[in-house]
Amino acid sequence: MTSYELLLLINNKAKDNIEKIQTLGKMDEISKCLTFTDDLQKWISKCGSFSAFPLVVEAQDKCVTSIFLCAQGFYKAAISSLRQSLEHMLFAVLLSTNDYRHRQWAAGQFDMSWTQTMDPDNGVFGKCFIKMYAKDLDERSTELLILAKNTYRECSEYIHGNYGKLTKLSEKLEFEENSLICFLDYFDNVRYLFCMALLIRFRYIFDDKDVIQELEPVIMGNLQTLSEVQDIYNKVDEE
Repeated sequence: MTSYELLLLINNKAKDNIEKIQTLGKMDEISKCLTFTDDLQKWISKCGSFSAFPLVVEAQDKCVTSIFLCAQGFYKAAISSLRQSLEHMLFAVLLSTNDYRHRQWAAGQFDMSWTQTMDPDNGVFGKCFIKMYAKDLDERSTELLILAKNTYRECSEYIHGNYGKLTKLSEKLEFEENSLICFLDYFDNVRYLFCMALLIRFRYIFDDKDVIQELEPVIMGNLQTLSEVQDIYNKVDEE
């Protein structure tokens, strides 16, 4: 078999996997993931210079890539890309609060650190951090830290060769419904963590009524059940 023929075989197999998602009625779930990437872009566009951060752009790209990889049956690569997206986005949120550290990072003098990002006090979901930027959300700290750490750890286990995780993956690009469902679960966690990180860090943008109205479909589509979000929109309705 030539390299050309092999690539065509892989391409056809990936196409078959996409067709199986459609046949099983799971395409709506993939569509929801893709819709979120659009929502994310709309939200980030209201966050000033943050939207131009290289890490933010990379995180968004990795997020979209993970969906395409999963749909085609490259489950390990999809989960790896999703984990990178999570790591980059949350670290970008942390860096956005410290111009000095951001400049150090850009100069190659400060490395991305998941440990710092998840610091229980000063990390993006730390108590002190949340109180400083969105004190009405500080009770969410423990919940968010646990979810972020668990999601990152579980995704990392696929990357670092955890036996239990690797044996769940299909061989030779075979479609595997359980792996698809697993990815969708991880994606939903990442979606929630992204939304909460942006809501916390850029809570101030919701002081602008125009922004509140413009982002209403995005916010309600992703965080509608949160009482704190309902309070934001209830106040607007009362005014």
